[in-house]
Amino acid sequence: MAVVGAGRMGRVHLQALHTSDGVELTAVMDSVVDSAQEAAAKHGLTAHTSLDSLLAVDGVEAWLVATPTPTHPAIVERALEHGIHVLCEKPLSLDEGDHERLAGLAAAHDLVLQVGFWRRFASPWAEAKRLLHEGAIGTPLYLRLAQWDADPPPPEFCDPKVSGGLAIDCGVHEYDLAEWLTGRPIVSVTACNLPVVDQGVGASGDVDNLVALLNLEGGATATVDLSRNARYGDDVRTEILGSDGALFVDLLPHPQLRLATHQGITDLLQTPIPDGTIEGVVNQATTFARKVRHEEVEIPDAAASRRALRVGRAVQRSATDGGSHIEV
Repeated sequence: MAVVGAGRMGRVHLQALHTSDGVELTAVMDSVVDSAQEAAAKHGLTAHTSLDSLLAVDGVEAWLVATPTPTHPAIVERALEHGIHVLCEKPLSLDEGDHERLAGLAAAHDLVLQVGFWRRFASPWAEAKRLLHEGAIGTPLYLRLAQWDADPPPPEFCDPKVSGGLAIDCGVHEYDLAEWLTGRPIVSVTACNLPVVDQGVGASGDVDNLVALLNLEGGATATVDLSRNARYGDDVRTEILGSDGALFVDLLPHPQLRLATHQGITDLLQTPIPDGTIEGVVNQATTFARKVRHEEVEIPDAAASRRALRVGRAVQRSATDGGSHIEV
């Protein structure tokens, strides 16, 4: 595998995967020469500053695309046209139409196109999904999904034309989790933006805090709260209330999953996980590699990315319209 993009998320993938048993990293590409060379030197890879150069590398089966979202479609298309499998950061594109087109291209070439919803592969969420399926807390009634980042990225990244905006850049993880955990589609949303804290974010045309109410098919409800200024760390939490108990997933201060029933509250993760993000990133790449080898494994694909993008657009419209009810 080669990593395309040595920015913030690209560096996370490089850190996580350079010792992975399931994936062998061979090259890194970034159009910024210093970034490419620094990442390559740190992880013992070859450095490239163009896709043409990367395509000339022998033996590369897959690209991990971690560049800014607007660049995803062209890079993914280039890889697929050259017979290269792709694991692409979320969302696949800011244009719904690109999702179907790229999925069709991957299918036509018998290639894997996976989208980076890494939380599906982190132990606390994967185990929560299993317990929900087994009925450990009865019927899911309410989910609370939170992502609070410590500090905002640069204003130029926050620009909705670049990142999609908070509702998409951060929110797509939560919308995907809500549908994946419950197996129910989101049918409508209501959202509101909170007062802007970072004026640089505001000047970019985005917000740094929002809350959304999601109505799921079958009657379950979820709330999503997103923030870019928690200050103390990148905090991710998922709480699920069922008809017969609850599940609690926390990323900080360490990854954990708790099951609460009439018998009490039990911590279900017996083996400490030092970094839930790294674990999820490694596991998703390992699963991707298994899919490339034609094993029967479930992966988040272009359709999952398109669904999350569609919900994110509805959240943005609702918040902009003063909390109007928007069908998805």
